[in-house]
Amino acid sequence: MESLIGEGVVAADRTRFIDDEFEALAAIVLTGEIETASGGVLHVRKRLATMTRHRRLHVRTGLYIYHGRAPRHGRLIDVFRFDNSHRGAEALHRHVFDSDGNMIAKEPLALEDLPPLSRIVRDVEFYARYLATPGA
Repeated sequence: MESLIGEGVVAADRTRFIDDEFEALAAIVLTGEIETASGGVLHVRKRLATMTRHRRLHVRTGLYIYHGRAPRHGRLIDVFRFDNSHRGAEALHRHVFDSDGNMIAKEPLALEDLPPLSRIVRDVEFYARYLATPGA
């Protein structure tokens, strides 16, 4: 995230890691929002299950929610959403929205086709800049 801030893509990173269990470290959750330079907002919730194997800590992501929104006509509209709705990686999909923020499609997505978080942040910034142009 530091490199995206340094490049001027990200204006504010309000994400944080929280423990998802009280006694044992069973999961870590990355949650919060990232605001882009042009006013786009990415809501992030990513649950990382932790396990110990051979005395080493391993992490596996089980829940993905990346919800991108961008300003249009004075309000934030939905531009995309990646999630797996609490049903595992095999249920991963992308919600596609039109330029008014109305969902027009829900497309299945293989886990290996999910872009990295840095690419998703850049996409939110792209939509925010695009929707700010006259005639968009």
